[in-house]
Amino acid sequence: MRAKGSNSSMHHFELNTGHKIPAVGLGTWQADGDICTEAVRTALKVGYRHLDCAHLYGNEVEVGQALAEALSGDVPGLRREDVFVTSKLWCTTNAPQRVETSVKVCLKNLGVSYLDLYLVHWPVTFSFGDATDPPRKSGSELRMRTSHRLKATWQAMECLVEKGLVNAIGVSNFSIQQIEELLSFAKIVPAVNQVELHPFWRQDDLVKFCQAKGIHVSAHTPLGVPASNPLSNDCGSSGEDECETPRIAFRRCRSVHAPMLKSSVVADIAARLQKTPEQVCI
Repeated sequence: MRAKGSNSSMHHFELNTGHKIPAVGLGTWQADGDICTEAVRTALKVGYRHLDCAHLYGNEVEVGQALAEALSGDVPGLRREDVFVTSKLWCTTNAPQRVETSVKVCLKNLGVSYLDLYLVHWPVTFSFGDATDPPRKSGSELRMRTSHRLKATWQAMECLVEKGLVNAIGVSNFSIQQIEELLSFAKIVPAVNQVELHPFWRQDDLVKFCQAKGIHVSAHTPLGVPASNPLSNDCGSSGEDECETPRIAFRRCRSVHAPMLKSSVVADIAARLQKTPEQVCI
């Protein structure tokens, strides 16, 4: 799907639902408390129109606070329909009977009446793991969990669209095999597959497969991850939690941030275009 728009703040992609997703969004992972609120507030003021959130991040109350301020006059003329809001269904809450409750928690914490996009965060039911690293289970264990729950979970996701709670549904961190399985029973084709994409992990086959199926590929962590310190979302907001959702401490096990930005190929492109390495990667 080709990006459209006359300037960087207006570029977007058209999803298979007909809705438009901004080409660049603000990721809110690892942003806590006042830092998160200020980051979202600033992003909306300078022209960002896509906020990428998740229950796991533990900061949707802070995101919602900044969004409410922007819609109340901090960003003149800004309307709710101008901002594309994404959230994600975490692995500990993707039992079919908990999907609707989970999205309603997100809506309450974000202070909105609907989501533009709701993603299945990982293709497994699991208690631990972080937003960018797969849970540490063997391939056979992951396949078993995926097959056991995916169909019922996706049907519950489809109901969210029917009820008007979300405009579009999609997946995150899904492989070709997992999407093929989903497509074998899905009534609604995923609008998006959000996966880690950058020069050190291009995933060309996955991108081509999704494009052929009309599924938009959205890149998370396009700059890699600069830190590997253990984090806990206990330091996030005190927003509402789904019943029995554990607070999770996790560690990013690999970092490609520094070497990627120092890559000679990236540096050469940046110099030729008079851009920063970060701008080239994004």
